[in-house]
Amino acid sequence: MAYNVLKGKVEGSVDQHGDQEIDGVKVFKNTVSASVFWDTDAQSPCATVKDVAIKKIKGDVNNGLIICDKEHGARTHHNLTYNSDNETLSVNTLSAKTFVGSGAYLKDIPSDAFINKIEANFIDHGYGLQNLRGTLQIKTNQGLSLDEDGIGISLHPNSGLSVKSNKIFIDPSSMQLINLEGQNLSDNDNLIVGDVSRGSSRSTTLNNLYESYIKAKVPHPSGEAGSIQFKGKRNFESSTNLTYDAKNKNLNLTGGFNSHTITSKIKMVCQGSVYYNITKTNSKTYNVDDSDYTIICDAKNNVVNVVLPPAENNTGRVVIVKKSNSDTFKINSNKVNVSCEEGRIDLTDNTEIRMNYSSRTFQSDGENWHIIGTKGT
Repeated sequence: MAYNVLKGKVEGSVDQHGDQEIDGVKVFKNTVSASVFWDTDAQSPCATVKDVAIKKIKGDVNNGLIICDKEHGARTHHNLTYNSDNETLSVNTLSAKTFVGSGAYLKDIPSDAFINKIEANFIDHGYGLQNLRGTLQIKTNQGLSLDEDGIGISLHPNSGLSVKSNKIFIDPSSMQLINLEGQNLSDNDNLIVGDVSRGSSRSTTLNNLYESYIKAKVPHPSGEAGSIQFKGKRNFESSTNLTYDAKNKNLNLTGGFNSHTITSKIKMVCQGSVYYNITKTNSKTYNVDDSDYTIICDAKNNVVNVVLPPAENNTGRVVIVKKSNSDTFKINSNKVNVSCEEGRIDLTDNTEIRMNYSSRTFQSDGENWHIIGTKGT
């Protein structure tokens, strides 16, 4: 049972029969034992020596917090103190799962240590950022735009710039045409040039581009006025032997002229010698070539068959066939037969030349060949 010791006078010894009043200071010379002593002021049991949690504190640190040391018991440390005047807890390193209250004096906190969002007004942000109602937002300026997808560039619809695959590139097709309203290129129009030597982009004018670059690269005419130009090793070249008189509409040529075909729609005037191609043959069959004009057929040893080309491919062409004999001592020789597989010669399929040194002149009308000249039989 509990023994209650009251303040006041105590008669006799403290026993188990009732509360005793102690008057003044009572000194027990012998051991007083009880299961519980009761504090009437605190209205709670009094702590005995065996119930005291801390019997000894190691260290003598002012304002030091008591910590439990399993080996040395309770002790204080100079790195862990509390100042009640300014309500400040001092510690070198603090580890906690949760902080409640203001973190105004916290610093050097890793960004990945925060669990919830931090309002912008608690963040010291630099240029280009702003606090908008507690939210950290990019501060846009000239040419920049901001929407729900993020920050971007505000492009003019006709600026020639576009975005493709998240990259800005030059897109001339998006620009307006220079001749949209009748205007066109002029000397003072600007161009963008990548200056390789300087490693930067520069501007120039069309006039400067032509005068300083194109003009020097493009071949220029040579010779006097009216000189016909022809390709030389590097540039145009000309000759006084080939000129054109624009006033009289004459092409003047001193020297030879080679051509597969010459067409004169009105007339052809020759004020000098005319040279025609002449061919000799003694073959049994001779097919008229594209370059043939006069064909001399030696019929000494055999009949010579001359085959004219298709009339439809040789409209207006003239071919002369003459029979010869290399044996001057023999008056007669084999005949020369002239034919055309695709058409007639006059009214027959072929014609014959019997006498030596006789000839026939043929001309095509585009359908058949006609004999327009005869000498001998």
